[in-house]
Amino acid sequence: MRPRVATVSVTALTGLVLAAACRSDKSAAVAATSDSTASPSAPAAPPVVTVTASDFSFDAPAEVPAGPVTFHLVNRGPSLHHVQLVKLEEGKTPADFAAALRAGGPPPPWATLAGGPNPPEMPDTASTTLSLEPGNYAMLCFIPGPDGIPHVMKGMIKPLTVTASGAAAAAEPSADIVMKLVDYGFELPAPLRAGPTTVRIENAGVQPHEVAIVRLKDGKEPMDFAEWGEKMVGAPPGTLDGGTSAIMPGAHAWVNLNLEPGEYGLICFVPDMKDGKGHYRHGMIKKITVAS
Repeated sequence: MRPRVATVSVTALTGLVLAAACRSDKSAAVAATSDSTASPSAPAAPPVVTVTASDFSFDAPAEVPAGPVTFHLVNRGPSLHHVQLVKLEEGKTPADFAAALRAGGPPPPWATLAGGPNPPEMPDTASTTLSLEPGNYAMLCFIPGPDGIPHVMKGMIKPLTVTASGAAAAAEPSADIVMKLVDYGFELPAPLRAGPTTVRIENAGVQPHEVAIVRLKDGKEPMDFAEWGEKMVGAPPGTLDGGTSAIMPGAHAWVNLNLEPGEYGLICFVPDMKDGKGHYRHGMIKKITVAS
């Protein structure tokens, strides 16, 4: 989710989107493994990593194994926070990435969007599973504060090393339903149901996309929340229920939900590679009903 991101963050994230269009071959599947006790016939469940977000830092492990990893994002606030993982290439570091954001200009060609949990309400938890390649990553938050400055520019960035292993890969989660992200929309084969649900999110578009899941207040529409997110003034017209931050074309993630019946919005805030406007401005916004 990227509501009301300041110019430096819009430029950087738009740049990463543009770079992604030129590097779609790098968004393929993962070939690493993670659990030394698993056997090929009975792979282990993905390891669980808890990330605690507060103003303006992450408390999280420094290393995780390659392959499927489940990230639990706990928001201690008081601001909204998400996790956006960015894979860094060619020996680059999170400090290099932060410097590139401050410098502005062309995007760094060595950074690739890799997903993460989108915001939960405070003090709730959002859960997203990602398939990660070995390498160096930056864990950051693009969401800004009331002053419009993205949290990453206030130091909310942390290195993460994804380590390779010779053991069998963890098992990918079993999905109850598949949601496809396309240019510009959300495709579901059936309505989402209330209660525990695992949704496989597949980016079938040519640009990076995300999904922020919002429970709407009575009489409100998804666009009400998207527009509130641009300024964050007054009471929000909905409450956040997680999702996944931006993933590359061809990539996938899994989101663990436990929704109550009601009206919800699906929103992509990622800036478009052509005009920099959030994808919801191009129609990537959808109202759904979650039935019991």
